[in-house]
Amino acid sequence: MRKLLLPLALLLSGCGNYYSVRVPYNLPDMPGAASARPALSAVYLKVSVPKSGEDTGLGALAGALTNRQGPEFRPSELARRAARALNGPGAKVCAWRVDKTGGDDPFLGRLAPSGLLVIEAAAPSLSSKKEERSKVYYNKKKQSQTVKSKVWAYSASLYAKVSFYSLPEMQELDSWTDTFSFAEDRFDNSKDAAEWYAENEGKLYAGLAERLKGRYAGRPVERFRPLFAVKKDKESEEALKLARENKWDGAEEIWGRRAGAAGGWRDQLGLAVAAELRKDYAGAGALYARAQAAAAGDKAAGGVRWAEIFRDLEIFSSTAAAGSCGRDWFGGRTALLPFTDQTTFVDGPPLVRRLVYEHLKAAGYDLLTLDETDELLRRRGFSDGGQLAAAKPADIAGWLGAKRLIYCDISDFGEIMAGVYNRRMVKGSAVVWEAGSGSELAFEESVVKVKTPKNFASGLFSQLAKGLAERIKNAPLAYESGLFARQLTENLPNQSK
Repeated sequence: MRKLLLPLALLLSGCGNYYSVRVPYNLPDMPGAASARPALSAVYLKVSVPKSGEDTGLGALAGALTNRQGPEFRPSELARRAARALNGPGAKVCAWRVDKTGGDDPFLGRLAPSGLLVIEAAAPSLSSKKEERSKVYYNKKKQSQTVKSKVWAYSASLYAKVSFYSLPEMQELDSWTDTFSFAEDRFDNSKDAAEWYAENEGKLYAGLAERLKGRYAGRPVERFRPLFAVKKDKESEEALKLARENKWDGAEEIWGRRAGAAGGWRDQLGLAVAAELRKDYAGAGALYARAQAAAAGDKAAGGVRWAEIFRDLEIFSSTAAAGSCGRDWFGGRTALLPFTDQTTFVDGPPLVRRLVYEHLKAAGYDLLTLDETDELLRRRGFSDGGQLAAAKPADIAGWLGAKRLIYCDISDFGEIMAGVYNRRMVKGSAVVWEAGSGSELAFEESVVKVKTPKNFASGLFSQLAKGLAERIKNAPLAYESGLFARQLTENLPNQSK
């Protein structure tokens, strides 16, 4: 009974010879949190997704004809939200990217993180169907009445597998799977499932982000550490009084003097609590250990939660990893070179280049401006992206003062309108060249959007009007170009902010 009453007494603001000190923490709930803490100090987060089946014209056409194109899954938004959720006192994400190829990650060695968090996810599954709802209420005569109504039930679910590794040994520290869902009842079906999903995508990702935060970065937890005074000992009672008044220097001076003169466990405990509040977790652990040893057999210390104290301190006294995690990668000056293209759209590739530049800038890259890059190349006789193959990358990097060059080729940029069939496509590839090593990384991207309006006349008019508006703004295939630029950039590490 005494063990139950003592903790209750300690939770009080302080009375008699007891006082409880509130210590705020963010504690993770993952297994082996203490051993994982160094890996969490500099995390590289990767969202691994399968290649979309609609990256081909036939795949997109099939989806359009069956009215099952599905939601516009944005793995980069999932990565961004997950990184934001993990950045806190218990974890730090230095970079994230979207992986669509699988296999060995080419950026692990370049980023030098201390931990790798992989989220494997596919496009969410959607549902929109008519259902009947029943609601029971009681009238004035306390008789039950059932009212039935028809609603459209919208729902989305995202299955994810999460794996966490320590680096460089690539040891798996944690692995789990879960399905995250969001649902809403509407009284009409004025929105198709994909449109409804676009409006509620963030709510679906919020569940995953919150789970990651609680498991790795930690949730706010309040711990209460007890302080004791020796009855009828004026000096001991004075130290407790000073602690209550938040005058810790004075309290520590008394406890330290008494502890140094072979004082009791209460003085050692007071010093330990003061050290924990200063976030001197290693020092606090040693002092708590001395207090526990000295208090052995004393019933007054029976309610102290020693195991909880040492478990908390173990997590926060773990040594942080010393990974550079992206400093060298994002610190190098990067030049986005003029694009080569195999298309007839004069304005298309320059538009895509500007959009890629903006995405790279937002991703944390140190970029030469496009105007500066083009001017320096013109001085060397290069005015077009197609001419750059005649120069060595090392020479171009020297002219521009860049440590990294990004080449890009637009292989397909155009629109086909044939009655109710409308296909808009942007395809291309990129090569990232690095000075020093001379290594190259290559990847491809494509955006294919196919629409098949039910009405021939209205569909054709809509297509023509949209195309005319884009040409007036000198922004052909503006939406598809923006999507292509985003997808191209998410292949590269993005700095977490």
